[in-house]
Amino acid sequence: MIKIKKSRFILIIVSVIIATLVVTGVGLYIFSAVNDVTIVNKSNYTKMEKISKKYAKLYSIQNAINTKGLWKVSEAKQMNAIYKGLVNSLDDEYSVYMTKSEAKKWNSYVNGTFYGIGVSFSKDDKGHFVIFKVFADSPAKNAGLKSGDRILKVNGKTYKSSDAIAKAIRGKEGTSVSVTYSRGGVTKTKKIIRAELAEDSVYSSVLKGNIGYIWISAFSENTASEFKTELKAMENKNVKGLVIDIRENGGGYTEQGIKIADMLLPEGTITYMQDKNGKKTYYNSKESCTKLKYVLLVDGNTASTSEILAAAIKDNKGGKLVGTTTYGKGIVQGEYSFKDGSALKLTIYQYFSPNGHKIHKIGVKPNYVVKLKSGSKTDYQLKKAIELLK
Repeated sequence: MIKIKKSRFILIIVSVIIATLVVTGVGLYIFSAVNDVTIVNKSNYTKMEKISKKYAKLYSIQNAINTKGLWKVSEAKQMNAIYKGLVNSLDDEYSVYMTKSEAKKWNSYVNGTFYGIGVSFSKDDKGHFVIFKVFADSPAKNAGLKSGDRILKVNGKTYKSSDAIAKAIRGKEGTSVSVTYSRGGVTKTKKIIRAELAEDSVYSSVLKGNIGYIWISAFSENTASEFKTELKAMENKNVKGLVIDIRENGGGYTEQGIKIADMLLPEGTITYMQDKNGKKTYYNSKESCTKLKYVLLVDGNTASTSEILAAAIKDNKGGKLVGTTTYGKGIVQGEYSFKDGSALKLTIYQYFSPNGHKIHKIGVKPNYVVKLKSGSKTDYQLKKAIELLK
């Protein structure tokens, strides 16, 4: 009998098993380290080998920058540039890689949540920034600002664009901003503390002649629920007709627009979406819908989800469209979130009208083309809509 030390015996057994696996072609590879033996599945090894070859140049470039480059750049900045560059290669303005902070801002925007004072304003034909809405229980409301006030300065500075002045007004929660405004020829300056605000996306009123009016500013996560409430209120008031205004509405959550279309249309197709492989997914409305007669207002900034709603109403003859041809964004993005808070917004579908009309880069032409006249205080599009409801 030959005696073998226990440690040597175990080593021989392991060696035999390894040799057997390699010889019989079971498909395992062995990697040896100083004190380790790691068995890796052949398919996984092949994948690792492909990845190593594919990104070898990238690693070499990064290594050269970090070891020999004159300028120091953090690894986080390097990787973000790589991710952004990869997505930019699509040449698709709607597909984008977002860092953690960018993703947070984007989601806040889509959901109608932001930090500011709580006012909505627009630029009139004379170039003045005029407040048309002050949010309830907002810092602006508490400071005494009212609809019709003209914003002159923010933190002592004047601005030429709406985007620039909006950016100046917004800021971190708890910080202050100085707003100079005029009312009735009297100029005042108020120091206002910014707060977190959730902007409603649906507003309503009853116009002269008992005509209902609902404005949808965006399709946020609660828009369909808000619209349902306002639509029910209009039905209870027995309005003669309803104007639904989606002008300047750049879109938002697709399912919210589909839900609203379902409230307005009888049974039928709302839209269908098609992926890169040509697979179609249909979205249909149920039989029940509002009995109110309605008109939809659209313009060149009516885009994306707004166009799904517009095309569905036009093709199904649910109501007339008044205004100008819509923007023409007939594609849908999916959002993919990562553990570090970053996200990828990627175009994954193209959608079509119920009758199969392409929307992307074409738009939806209204039944009645009505342009707004420059310098006129009369909203001719709204005026035409009301005429159709009488």
